[in-house]
Amino acid sequence: MAAANNTPPGSLDLNQPGFAKEILGTKLEFKYLCSDCKNILRRPFQAQCGHRYCSYCLKKIISAGPQKCASCIQEGIFEEGISILETGSAFPDNAARREVESLPAVCINSGCSWKGTIKEYEFRDHVKSCGRSKVPCRFEVVGCTEVVEKEELLEHERKCLAEHLYMLLSFVLSLKAGAGDLKPLPALSSSQSAPVLAENSESEVSRSLELLGRCETLERKTVTFENIVCVLNREVERVSLTAEAYNRQHQLDQKKIETLSNKVRQLERSIGLKDLAMAEMEEKIRSMEASTYDGVFIWKITEFARKRQEAITGCSPAIFSPAFYTSKYGYKMCLRVYLNGDGTGRGTHLSLFFVVMKGPNDALLRWPFNQKVGLGRGPPCPAVCVSRFAPTQASRCRCLASRRGKDCDVFVGCPGGSTVALKAPSVPQGSDTEGQRLREGSSSVAEGKWSLCRS
Repeated sequence: MAAANNTPPGSLDLNQPGFAKEILGTKLEFKYLCSDCKNILRRPFQAQCGHRYCSYCLKKIISAGPQKCASCIQEGIFEEGISILETGSAFPDNAARREVESLPAVCINSGCSWKGTIKEYEFRDHVKSCGRSKVPCRFEVVGCTEVVEKEELLEHERKCLAEHLYMLLSFVLSLKAGAGDLKPLPALSSSQSAPVLAENSESEVSRSLELLGRCETLERKTVTFENIVCVLNREVERVSLTAEAYNRQHQLDQKKIETLSNKVRQLERSIGLKDLAMAEMEEKIRSMEASTYDGVFIWKITEFARKRQEAITGCSPAIFSPAFYTSKYGYKMCLRVYLNGDGTGRGTHLSLFFVVMKGPNDALLRWPFNQKVGLGRGPPCPAVCVSRFAPTQASRCRCLASRRGKDCDVFVGCPGGSTVALKAPSVPQGSDTEGQRLREGSSSVAEGKWSLCRS
């Protein structure tokens, strides 16, 4: 990769740090300062951590090997692997260079009214052409230490002519004294030296031209790669910002999804509770619609064939009727039927039982339950399909003892009440306190009505 050789190029290195802050003709912004010399950036390079350095300053820092970015440490944002200045991690920041070179500049020499841009200040070398700039005397090499403005240099030389001649004489005499110790070199004859000099000159000229061409080619490639790296760097920054924005949005979306999921779970729990409450309410409404308050209840069993088949298979051996009452504030009761029979009537008869239930008004009623009950099949069955009986003393005691326990306390009835599949001879009607059995010669029915009346 070209980025591996992005060290500050010698062709762009002026061996000078940043421009002095005093040349800036506008308000100084921190982003235009070098992170090392703290002056205005000259040939800016951007490190991997984002800080900018002058070409000269960066070359000086990394000359001893990879170094930690002092600005990252000072700002408290040091990252291992990122805040390291090393060869290949920095690239020319041409965008920042163009911004810096377009900034307004003024001459720092007192009395000079020159104004322009930093680019003009640098490339037109205003410092050398400014008459107000201070320069050393030309006789500095022979001992003059005066530093004067460029406009006054000629006046200084005119006034100090005698001093300069004396310094020059002393310098020449010292050179002459030192030259007496030197031995003359053996000289070549003109016939010997001419071919050698001509050959060396031609080879040096051709080599110099070749090197010059290579330098120009490398210079053009360097400029091209600098522009490419600058564009890629901006694209990387843009993609990085976009990725960060997407990451933040993803985190926000995750939080919203989690919040909505919690709300959905709460709503599902609420709906489940409401469904249970609604089912209980519907059950209560059905019970209230089917309830009677005069002690007479007619139970219509629908889907008789299916329910009887379930009783035969044992899935639902018994079914209960809705609750009913002897009066508005009376005993609570229901019927229990075994469509395939129960006990002695299993498999041959339909067994019907009367059940006394735990009711809301039990505290107002007389216990034990001592009412006469009649069970029977409704029309169009014969009138003989009715059995009337009263609880025995044992059932009264059991009813009284269990009144405070289960919802259904005690039941009495007819375990062999009606022939379902087989015909059986009729028997005289009689009373049986625990299991009055009704036998009749009727065939199987798909739907039946059972009635109860209180005697």
